[in-house]
Amino acid sequence: MGTGVKALPSLKASPPPMASASQAAPASANARTLPTTGMRGGLGRTLLTSFLALTIMPFALIGWYVVAQNRSNLQIEAANKLQLIATLKAENLESWLLDRAVLFRSVVESVSETAAAPGDAASESESAFWISVQRKIPELHGAIWLQGPSQRVWGECALPEPQGLLPCDQPFSDSGMVSGSDMARASLPIVIPQDVETLVLCFDPVVLMQGLQRDLMVGETGQVYLVREGRIWLTGNSRGSSSALPNGACVPLADQTLSSAWYSNAAALPVVGAYFPLSGMEIGVLVEQEQGEVLASTDLIAATLIGGLLSVALLTTVISAFVIRQITRPVIRLTESALEMAEGNMEQHVTVVSRDEIGILTYVFNQMASELKSLYEDLEAKVVARTQLLQKANYQIQRRAIQLEASLEVSQAITSIRDPEALLGRVADRIRDRFSYVSVAVYLVDPGGAEARLHAASPESAIWPTVVHTGDGTVMERALRKGSSQIINEMLDEDGPEWYRRILSHVGTPLRMERRVLGVLAVRSAEHEGLQVDDVKVLEHLANQVAIALENARAYERERQAAQQFEDNEAFKARFLANMSQELRGPLNSILGFSRLMLKGFDGPLSVEQAADVQRIHVNSQHLLDLINDILAISEIQAGLLDLKSQVVDLRDVLTSVLPTSSALIRGKDVQFSQDIAPNLGLVRGDSDRIRQVLVHLLTNAAKFTERGEIAIRAWSDDEMAYVSVRDTGVGIDPKDRERVFAGFEKVCSPVQESETCVDAVDILSVRGAGLGLALCKEFVELHGGQIWLDSEVGKGSTFTFSIPLASA
Repeated sequence: MGTGVKALPSLKASPPPMASASQAAPASANARTLPTTGMRGGLGRTLLTSFLALTIMPFALIGWYVVAQNRSNLQIEAANKLQLIATLKAENLESWLLDRAVLFRSVVESVSETAAAPGDAASESESAFWISVQRKIPELHGAIWLQGPSQRVWGECALPEPQGLLPCDQPFSDSGMVSGSDMARASLPIVIPQDVETLVLCFDPVVLMQGLQRDLMVGETGQVYLVREGRIWLTGNSRGSSSALPNGACVPLADQTLSSAWYSNAAALPVVGAYFPLSGMEIGVLVEQEQGEVLASTDLIAATLIGGLLSVALLTTVISAFVIRQITRPVIRLTESALEMAEGNMEQHVTVVSRDEIGILTYVFNQMASELKSLYEDLEAKVVARTQLLQKANYQIQRRAIQLEASLEVSQAITSIRDPEALLGRVADRIRDRFSYVSVAVYLVDPGGAEARLHAASPESAIWPTVVHTGDGTVMERALRKGSSQIINEMLDEDGPEWYRRILSHVGTPLRMERRVLGVLAVRSAEHEGLQVDDVKVLEHLANQVAIALENARAYERERQAAQQFEDNEAFKARFLANMSQELRGPLNSILGFSRLMLKGFDGPLSVEQAADVQRIHVNSQHLLDLINDILAISEIQAGLLDLKSQVVDLRDVLTSVLPTSSALIRGKDVQFSQDIAPNLGLVRGDSDRIRQVLVHLLTNAAKFTERGEIAIRAWSDDEMAYVSVRDTGVGIDPKDRERVFAGFEKVCSPVQESETCVDAVDILSVRGAGLGLALCKEFVELHGGQIWLDSEVGKGSTFTFSIPLASA
């Protein structure tokens, strides 16, 4: 076939040598990488990890829970303790202050009675009053008594500056605050609420702090503060020393009545605090203790638990390692033996050292190893035998695959050839080349069927009989006579060595096409064992393909000749119609001209009968001229010679130009003509003369077969197409004839005036039409890229509609 066909290996290759026992031995152990004893310890690590996890995790969870619970209990206990201390200190301070206020009032009342006696001076009364107060209340530095708008002041005392409860991020005036260095000479004003008056007593801060610090059992880091308006006013601790916090520091708990919390104080120390306010005195008591001191016992418990967990983990590791070693050592021995067996060493035996489950497993493993060894030896022998059979079968399969591939290639090559003689020559060459036959020949049966003649041979120098006669005894004659493949074998070089001997096979396979025998495919082959049954089947398959290809080539040749004859006939018809039309136009134009002159009276007056005859001649001549023009147009369309004058056309102008024609067509009939043309009809692209010709044909047909009623023309458009329809109320067309109305030279039968009349399908029941009107309409519309269709009902009329693309689409 030339290029593109790959060469196939020769089919005469000798079978491959059989494999020996050593070559057939399994090599699966070398085909993959097996795991080695590097796996040792994997099971032990897994078990040890599991033991440690099962032992340590519960203890760790329990320890965590104990520490967390103890920490929570300590927090609650510390908060409650500080709340109790703050409450007690606040109540003691409040009771002490109220006692001093009562004592002060009693002194005031006694002095007031004395001052009321006659002859006492006011200054002496005030001095005596203050001496009496200091003698009874030595810790009092001063007092202020507010009675409405007036006030009385004794000693060193000043009202505190109110600032309100400020947030911790707001500045606070330190006026009135008492620090440790000023405590010996300062006075601390405290408001003592009365019924209608207000009493402010200024006390010695040392005395107040001694009262607050007395019996302050809050550990080494305990602090006590006197708080006013959310800020520290007076400080002290459980050791009697000064506080770490400065006066004026913010107290987060001061906006609550009684509370405790864990927070960081103004010195950035994590503390536990409890606050209790004194009712109506604008002060409160705050007690704090550092969190580290509170939670010290929790840290000790946590350290003890961690040490215990580490001890348990160590003990568990030692015990688990000992137990796991006793479990995994026999398993490792079994694993190593199994790996040796996987590598092909079947001589394996593991000593049984116990009677537990592992000992039973070892015993079963030894039994399995013994059985595997026996099976392995049997399998090795069977593999050798099967390998030899498979090699032979593989050779046959490869041979058949090559034959089938060659058969497919030959089939593909011959199906592309249409010339019968070239096909047979190519068949002979391809079969000989691809199957390595000595020679190949193809015979075809003569038309009479008595003989078969040689039509192709490969190589051409091969000696084959030119004609196969009936009864000549050749393999070709036998195949033709019996209708089946025939084979004759003869030995070559019988006296030579066996490896040199060949069998010359003569094979004849009939070329069958159903029940007919077209010829014979004959081959000669020299093989070591001769051609087998499978080889003959391949040849039969090729013969069937050759017969089909030969019949297809003959059919193609017949079709080609018929097509050529048809083209010649069509060309002759087109030339004939064109010549006839040209020849007839001249006489018809003369007849039309002279008849028109006679009707106009240029040759003298005519009688009524003469005028009617001349009118009939003129009308029929015009009809004949129109028919000739239609035939010529059809011929030009079929020959592809008709050119449209494509231009932008105003369809409204074309429709307007044919309206006078339609009025003339219905003159003298009881027919109404109506039009419905859309205002936005748009422009179309096409040949205005051909569009006008389509409209005239449709209106003429409508006028011919509408004796009474209406003829309506309608035009509209959408986004892409313009549409025109011509509707009449004539006789209509039967549904079974609608498919034929657009075919040329066709006539259909429809009821005309209550009788069956065969009329022109194209001119819509035109008795005189030649069947070309609607055929031309269809051709013209389709040349413009549109469509034409019919809607009709017998007795009610017909509607013809066609479409033409818009110029803007």
